[in-house]
Amino acid sequence: MTQPIRKVPLSHGVQWLLRAVNLGARNPRAIFGAAVLFMAVLYLLAVLLATPARSLAGSADPDMSGIATALIPMFVLLVLALPVLLAGLMHVIREAEAGRPTRARDLFAPLRQHKLSALAGVGLIQIALTLISGALVVWLAGQDYWSQYLEMLRDALSGRVATPPEPEHPGLMMLVQLLSNYFTNAILLIAVPLIMFSGLGLSEAVKRSLGASLWNLGAYLLAAMLFMAAVMISGLIVALVAMVATQIGSLLHPAVGSLLAMVLLIAYGATVLVVLCGTCYFAWRDVFGHEADAAAAAASTPRPGQFEA
Repeated sequence: MTQPIRKVPLSHGVQWLLRAVNLGARNPRAIFGAAVLFMAVLYLLAVLLATPARSLAGSADPDMSGIATALIPMFVLLVLALPVLLAGLMHVIREAEAGRPTRARDLFAPLRQHKLSALAGVGLIQIALTLISGALVVWLAGQDYWSQYLEMLRDALSGRVATPPEPEHPGLMMLVQLLSNYFTNAILLIAVPLIMFSGLGLSEAVKRSLGASLWNLGAYLLAAMLFMAAVMISGLIVALVAMVATQIGSLLHPAVGSLLAMVLLIAYGATVLVVLCGTCYFAWRDVFGHEADAAAAAASTPRPGQFEA
C-alpha cells in the first residue's frame, strides 16, 4: 500500500541537513567510497564523450554551434546516469544507517534490482523539462539573445573582451528559471528514492514527487537554501585551503602540490554528495512515513557508553 504524503514542519528542513552532515560514522568506507566511485563514473563518462567537443574547441576560430552539438551526447548520457548513481548512493546510505553490511560497489545496486529503466526515465523527464524551460527562456530573452550569447563565448575563448548580452525580460526570465530549477530538482531528488525504496513506477513517483514538493514547499526550500549556502561558504574555504596546500606542496615538487589540492577537492566533492543524498534520504523517510527505516537506524545507534570509529 502506498504511504500517504506527510506534511512536515518547516524545521524538518534543518533536521534533514544536520542528520546528513553527521552521516558516515557507521560505515565511512562504504559511504564515502561510493561517493568517490560516483564522481569517478561521471568523470570517466564526461572525458570519453567530450573528446569531439575538445577537438573543436582547440581550433583557432572555434565553432560554438558545432561544440554545442558535439556535447549533446555527453549531456544526454550524464543526465540519464545521474538518477541511477544518486539512487545507488542513497541505497548505500540507507543500508549503513540501518546497520546492515554494505560496500562502495553497492552504488550499482539499482542495476541488480532492475530499476535502471525507471531511474533513467527520471533523466528523460529532466531533459524534457530542460528543453521546455530553455524554450521559455529564449522566448523571454528575445530573438537575438542566444546568438549574442554564443558570440560572447566565442570572444571569451579567443581571449577578447566579452560583454554579456541583455535579455528583454530579465525579471520574468529569472522567475521562470527559479521555478524550473525547483521543480526539476524536486522531481529528480524526490522521485529517485520513491523508485528505489518505495517500489513506485516512474509515473507514480513523478506524480507523488510533485505533490510532496508543493505540500512541503517550506521544508524543501529551507533545506535547499541551507544546503546551497553551506556549499558556497565551504567551497570558498576549501578553495582557499587548496591554494595554500598547492603552494606548500610545490615547495617539495609541483606535482606534490597538485596532488594535495586534488585529494582535498575529491574529499570535498564526496562530502557534498553524501550530504546531498543523505538529506534526500532523510526527507523521503520523514515525508513518506517509512518508520521501519527509522526503527532500524535507531536500533543500530550506539547506546550511551559506546562509540563508533
